[in-house]
Amino acid sequence: MGRQGIISSARRLLETLPPHRVTIVMIARKAGVDPAMVRYYFSSREELLFAVVENIVTTWTATHTPRDGTPAEQLATWIHGMVDFAREVRSMQRLMIEECAEAKSPHVRERVRELNAIAVAGYARLLDQKASEPLEPADPLLVYIAIIGMAEFFAAAQPMILPLLSSKTHPDDLAERYKDLITRMVLNGLRPRRK
Repeated sequence: MGRQGIISSARRLLETLPPHRVTIVMIARKAGVDPAMVRYYFSSREELLFAVVENIVTTWTATHTPRDGTPAEQLATWIHGMVDFAREVRSMQRLMIEECAEAKSPHVRERVRELNAIAVAGYARLLDQKASEPLEPADPLLVYIAIIGMAEFFAAAQPMILPLLSSKTHPDDLAERYKDLITRMVLNGLRPRRK
């Protein structure tokens, strides 16, 4: 069992436990190795958890390629993808916020900043006013924050939302309706208005 196996074991634990409950010893046990082996590959728990974050992002982006199209079409795809991501990778935001963004390790904090900066730069490209069929000018950081917020709240609030559904409504159907709603809300706010 090497570095990748340890990351995979940690990721599997994080699928069922909140990040603050996952320890090096638990990860080592899941991986079938001595905790010293985990420490050999990772200088700290924070480094290991950020390696899991990178693994999650790499895996997701490899299997969810953004489609080409106008900025509005691309943004719609990103919004749908963010909701899907929030629903499928429940530990991600907690990992980023609770474990990595405030890590003791300056290296981990810098990598979190870089990862978020890449996402904001992607939104900046979508909002580029020189693009064909540009969207309304908007701060890409604020668009990024708003979309994460809408996606994360929907995923985190499932225990509150699901009891409100009729027995005929499947949670996946609700998710599709929600993605369509927030996509319309965001795009109607960012589409140029005809004068």
